[in-house]
Amino acid sequence: MLMNKRGFHRTVLAAAAGAALLGAGLPQAQAQQTFKLTIASSHPTSLPWVGLMSTLFVPEVNKRVAALNKGYKIEWREAYGGQLYKMNATLSSVQSGVADIGWVFHNLEAAKMPLSQFATVTPFATGDVRLLLEVANEMNEKVPALKAEWDRNNLVFLGASGVDTYHLFTKTPITTYADLKGKKISAPGAVGLWLRGSGAVPVDGSLTSYYTDIQTGVSEGTISIATGILPNKIYEVAPYVTTVDIGALYNGGMAMNKDSFNALPADVQKIVKEVGLEYSRTLGKTLMERYEAALKAIASQGASQAVPVKVAPLAPGEREKWVSTMPNLAGEWAKSNAARGPAADIVKTYMEELRKRGVKPARDWDKEL
Repeated sequence: MLMNKRGFHRTVLAAAAGAALLGAGLPQAQAQQTFKLTIASSHPTSLPWVGLMSTLFVPEVNKRVAALNKGYKIEWREAYGGQLYKMNATLSSVQSGVADIGWVFHNLEAAKMPLSQFATVTPFATGDVRLLLEVANEMNEKVPALKAEWDRNNLVFLGASGVDTYHLFTKTPITTYADLKGKKISAPGAVGLWLRGSGAVPVDGSLTSYYTDIQTGVSEGTISIATGILPNKIYEVAPYVTTVDIGALYNGGMAMNKDSFNALPADVQKIVKEVGLEYSRTLGKTLMERYEAALKAIASQGASQAVPVKVAPLAPGEREKWVSTMPNLAGEWAKSNAARGPAADIVKTYMEELRKRGVKPARDWDKEL
């Protein structure tokens, strides 16, 4: 067995077996080659962007590799739900080879992947995560500066991940934009930017920490997603659901350690990348299907708890106040990242690609650069 420093393993049957095949007049390519790969995530499989790694990516890669009929086989070690690392180590763990493939939560990696935050600084753009991921995948392929961020971190981008549109989930009712003032609101990493101008205090966290944070008073609610709130039962401690439609978010993606990727045969590399994009497309469809069902399930499952769940929109005109009173997030971001790459051009490309697909953003961030 051969092992490189990144933890990627490849096993080839004994040389005698290969010699026997040659002696029988069979091509050497038929000798069994087994590639041992670890695929992992900080979050559990109950979340769609993790679950599809196990239910779609792994079996589909196996199927296509077997169809090559070259004697290749992948032995997977699957380690989800923080078995190998937590949410603050999704990039470094794949980068260093703790996992060969993993979900990289780039919203928590603004220092290492600054240009990839373009969707975070353009909220209220679109609630259609299918279109969002389509654009993100295309940009990661065609925009050199975005490709370079993955490459520089020893990663190969496989497919974008994202989440359904964001709403408020709080301990007490929020009916107007002004109600946010003084509230401690949990949000992952750069998503806390969306609270700027509201008077709310962002508290860093993720779906794996919100329940305890709200329960213990570290925060008083969260900006989050229905498909994540439901399986984590966060509505039990945050029963007031205020629908805002802040927008779907491109939050990272599945990536592979570059050394592990380079050690694979070219035709297996091709399969891994193709199935990565299939994972992303399926995720978009899955999230759109689950979103409405998740909101309804939160309401029904929380109906009999001590403080029943209440789902209601912001009062009329309040969403518009939120949109218009936000600072110029995209402009500030583009200016602060100008030395790191074409940040302004990335925002323009993103917004233009959304409009090409029929999206009408609530705020034209690219026109404020």
